[in-house]
Amino acid sequence: MTNKKTPSQMKLFFRFLPVFMVSLLLLGSWGCQPKWDIQNPYAEVDWAGHQRYKANFHTHTTRSDGRMNPQTVVDKYHALGYKILAITDHNEVTYPWTAFADMEASSASHERLEENRLEEDEIVYENRDPQQLGMLAIQGNELSRHHHTGSFFNDHNGTETEEESLNAVAAKNGLNMFYHPGRYTTRNPEKYNIDWYVDIYQRYDQLFGMEIYNQGDRYPGDRETYDAVLSRLMPHRPVWAYSNDDMHHSSTLGRNWNVLLLPELSESWVRKGMQEGRSYYVYSPAGHNAHVLPEIREITVNNRKGLIEVNVTGQDSVRWISEGEVVHRGATFSLKETPEVEKYVRAEIFGPGEVVMGTQPFGIR
Repeated sequence: MTNKKTPSQMKLFFRFLPVFMVSLLLLGSWGCQPKWDIQNPYAEVDWAGHQRYKANFHTHTTRSDGRMNPQTVVDKYHALGYKILAITDHNEVTYPWTAFADMEASSASHERLEENRLEEDEIVYENRDPQQLGMLAIQGNELSRHHHTGSFFNDHNGTETEEESLNAVAAKNGLNMFYHPGRYTTRNPEKYNIDWYVDIYQRYDQLFGMEIYNQGDRYPGDRETYDAVLSRLMPHRPVWAYSNDDMHHSSTLGRNWNVLLLPELSESWVRKGMQEGRSYYVYSPAGHNAHVLPEIREITVNNRKGLIEVNVTGQDSVRWISEGEVVHRGATFSLKETPEVEKYVRAEIFGPGEVVMGTQPFGIR
């Protein structure tokens, strides 16, 4: 006996069929939605097409307490392949490079000269043209009457408090980076604690970064401070990591640098790269005499699978850090395999000669 549907049953079936089909499609679509939202600072980087520009954002001349004149500093960085350089004399804007000859050495440099601790050539200045050298000169200085702070793309040369200086730089559309926080967390921990850093980063948008390697690795605790700050701010307010020479004489030149990943060498693109974290940092204890450095060829993120992969060659190892703890080892990080990881994760790459390279933090929602 055939179980035939009545016309009214067929009519009801076809009436609800579209609803059923739409429900199936929605369920399928929901199943394909990414489980994670990984904020990738390298999302807009064309790894095959963009250039890698070596940069130092902290260096000194005899305009403050450095031991070399400005043109020698520029020449030495140029010889090592740096393309981006900010001369950051203490409360002195040593810029533009084409006006070095019109500038004067600091009183401290003149005192060293009188005490035979400085060669006379080091207070004789000559101009340099960054365009002819294929470099980008960044206007800046080290605001030093409080927590030392890198100041870029403006001519403010310092006030008495951090807030006064940051307000002045913001009014001039400049950018800031905190230098060697370990000096202050050690000397005055009552003031310069994690709460202080978190608060000031939240209040000043132009504070884009923190130095976590300085003059080699003078303050190893800076990574601990950095991770503690990220643990409070991420993923909503990233802070980018930097490695700078803080060069005062030749022995502290060329061990620390940053690599910016940009389509061109221009002030607008360098500024954008600094603000958006389109960079990675390098610390090479042997400087440019080290072994062949690891090379980051590409970084990819797959939100659907919860994967971050660093395509790197020449490395000894890769480890991933979140909230100050090592949470994984290896070139590929999986959120599925590390469900305890929240807020952010960042990679450190180790190479021959104790070389350390590091990515910017990836926010995790």
